[in-house]
Amino acid sequence: MGGTASPSEAEVPILTPEEQSGMKDFLEVYEAHYDEIYRRLLRSVEKLPGLHSLVKRTPPEQQDEQNRISRHLMRDAILNGNWKPLLANQRAQGEMYAGMGIQFHEWFDLVSDFEKLLVPRLVEKHGTANGRLSSSLLGLSRYLHIAMAGIGEAYLRTKEERILQQQQAIQELSTPVLQVKERMLLLPIIGVLDTARARQLTRQLLKEIRATRAKVVVLDITGVPAVDSKVANHLLQTVAAVRLMGASAIITGIAAEVAQALVVLGVNLGDLRTAGDLQGGLEEAERILTEGAK
Repeated sequence: MGGTASPSEAEVPILTPEEQSGMKDFLEVYEAHYDEIYRRLLRSVEKLPGLHSLVKRTPPEQQDEQNRISRHLMRDAILNGNWKPLLANQRAQGEMYAGMGIQFHEWFDLVSDFEKLLVPRLVEKHGTANGRLSSSLLGLSRYLHIAMAGIGEAYLRTKEERILQQQQAIQELSTPVLQVKERMLLLPIIGVLDTARARQLTRQLLKEIRATRAKVVVLDITGVPAVDSKVANHLLQTVAAVRLMGASAIITGIAAEVAQALVVLGVNLGDLRTAGDLQGGLEEAERILTEGAK
């Protein structure tokens, strides 16, 4: 095992003299038993589906090269204090493995097996030396703590990015901008229209207006469960943005009781062009296109 993911590049570990000495001791034992430990870890990997699948897909020569680089970076960090290359390399690996869907617990299990393999050999090497064993165990523990902290950070950052991408994709699917015909777009809005969604909706709509050179947009809010003053203001802002792009906007699906409630709330609907239902909105949009073509 030639090193694992580690903290961010700026967080180079600050080690006590005992930790530094202990790391050198465990590195010496690890290097002396590397071939055996590596073979045993490969058997451990067979019990971990994600890592096992990755190993099977990776050519042996590529595995050898990755191990060579990892061992070199590990030695350079522990012996010379040059931690940044190791941290950067293993952080990138952690992010890549997380992106491939390998579960974090598999790394935890593998690191645990690495520790179980190394501890008996440290005892064998330093068990009779006064204080040497405890120092080497401390160095091993500190190194693995750095490694697991880095793995966890890489996984968390990657998962957060993927969750954000998934949320954006869901938002785009929830507000599809449909091209009804040339120069005419339809945006059926379904669900709660909060500030964040209204901004995303407006950005997506303006993007499609530019791409299709649309002249009229129908926004159907039949599927919006509640239209209050806040929602109405969001719609007004969207309509204003559409106008700045040189297009007209028509709001459809405003129920009679909703219209009355908005009047009571004092919402200024004077700038909104509306239609009772979607069919009426599409007919109005067609009329606007026809007049614009004359």
